[in-house]
Amino acid sequence: MKTIRYPLSKKVLKMKNKVSLIIAVYKRVDFLELIFKSLENQTFRDFQVIIAEDDCSPMVKHFLEEKERNFPFEIKHISQEDNGFRKNILLNKAMRVADGEYLIFIDGDCILDKNFVEDHVKNAKPNVCLFGRRVMLDPKTSERLVKTKDFKYLSFMKLLFTKTGHLESAIRFPFFISWRKTGVLGCNFSVFKEKMIEINGFDEDFTRPLFGEDTDIERRLTLIGVKLQCSKFQTIQYHLHHPTKDRDEDWKISGELYERKVKEGKSVCDNGYIKR
Repeated sequence: MKTIRYPLSKKVLKMKNKVSLIIAVYKRVDFLELIFKSLENQTFRDFQVIIAEDDCSPMVKHFLEEKERNFPFEIKHISQEDNGFRKNILLNKAMRVADGEYLIFIDGDCILDKNFVEDHVKNAKPNVCLFGRRVMLDPKTSERLVKTKDFKYLSFMKLLFTKTGHLESAIRFPFFISWRKTGVLGCNFSVFKEKMIEINGFDEDFTRPLFGEDTDIERRLTLIGVKLQCSKFQTIQYHLHHPTKDRDEDWKISGELYERKVKEGKSVCDNGYIKR
């Protein structure tokens, strides 16, 4: 694993980072550009950015080297060779280098609303895992955003006349508390680091997507008494459309492994943050 710490800009040399935003990235530098633009617009600005790259792309490295010169947040970059789906391994590595007491997890294909980090931080509680939803941008809107880098295409009125899905998740009610208690998404959740360590982080037995990076985390956090709180209508994010492979086999393999984990009933995984 390669870990690169980019120096702090003069704007944040005196900041004490207590929040770490972990971004799981895979190849798409054009998406990363949009994410960084959305980070620069955040209303809450005292946080550290960790780029967790499931690859060793020279393009990503170059982008981050250029960005850190004027970027108002500390950036750490960790990477690993692209040897199949190893997201859980990568996320555990990211947790190890995170300085924040509070961790926010997103994916490298999601643009953040300007209030995203603030919404996570203001709702943070010691024994609560906060989880949000996402607006599913249609291909045409995603392409426009990549080409123009213009966030005017994210306005609700413009999206209303597109094929964007879950548009209701773009509506922000800052004081609304959802009653939904299940459904953690790996692309939009936050929790105190000590709680993730208590369950030994992400279970690296999961080598396929769909369960290990969110559903299993939800299950094990619940077993140690962590309460789940949905932040729908806050922590808004926009998922950029991209091609995906058929996932029938992933559903089958990951689903069967998850069922075995459920039967075992363990809150602490063996093959996680610390190897047992």
